[in-house]
Amino acid sequence: MPLSHPTQDGPSSPADAEELQTFARWRAIVASSFKFPAATRALHCESPVTTDPVAPVTTPTSEEEDAVAKQEAKDNARCERWKKKLLQSSPMVKFMMENLDRSGCPFSPSHFRCTPCDITRAGGFAPDFGVVLCQNAFLSKKHMEDTMTHELIHAYDHCTVKVNWENPEHYACSAIRAASLSGDCKFTRELRRGFFSVAKHHQACVKRRAIAELKQLPQCQGESVAEDAVRAVWDSCFSDTAPFDEIP
Repeated sequence: MPLSHPTQDGPSSPADAEELQTFARWRAIVASSFKFPAATRALHCESPVTTDPVAPVTTPTSEEEDAVAKQEAKDNARCERWKKKLLQSSPMVKFMMENLDRSGCPFSPSHFRCTPCDITRAGGFAPDFGVVLCQNAFLSKKHMEDTMTHELIHAYDHCTVKVNWENPEHYACSAIRAASLSGDCKFTRELRRGFFSVAKHHQACVKRRAIAELKQLPQCQGESVAEDAVRAVWDSCFSDTAPFDEIP
């Protein structure tokens, strides 16, 4: 199912304006559904969730608003610059784009939207819009590349097997595959996170990160829902490496 192609330069027709309004509503829903305490880190955080003491509400000054606007502009420019380079030169991103095209779901640069995020994620996939890139979350261009690949695997699954994203087991299968195939669980990245295991470190990382991703979802808030969903589909989904021949 081909995705729509939203514009990035503003609406040029009533249909474009309606699509942008719909996207804005989707962002608001996502933000309200996935809010985490400010002390947590972005992108599938494994750090313990902590809360800061409640601070009194203050109205930002014009200088503070200007500083925020300047930082958002700087973050957006960096995100757009990295996005352009990765779409041109990243073997992983290009491979996923080519396979989406072959599967009947062509992606273009307009399917990737750089935007500021208030939530503990570096990106997301929305079937009607494509990939959202959280411009204020990326630690490096490599971090952004892995995020783009991760979300493109979700897009590939949506295209080829028609995932029901409200079903925890369907979502768990795609989360397992995205964590396993995107580079999220490379040995060097796990070392930097403080996780070390000689035996089956990749499997342990994939399980942990898939469960963490599911726990951010409203439909997976019940006791052990995320763990049970990952466990139920683990064997078949971990062994499914499409469109790769094997785990990259």
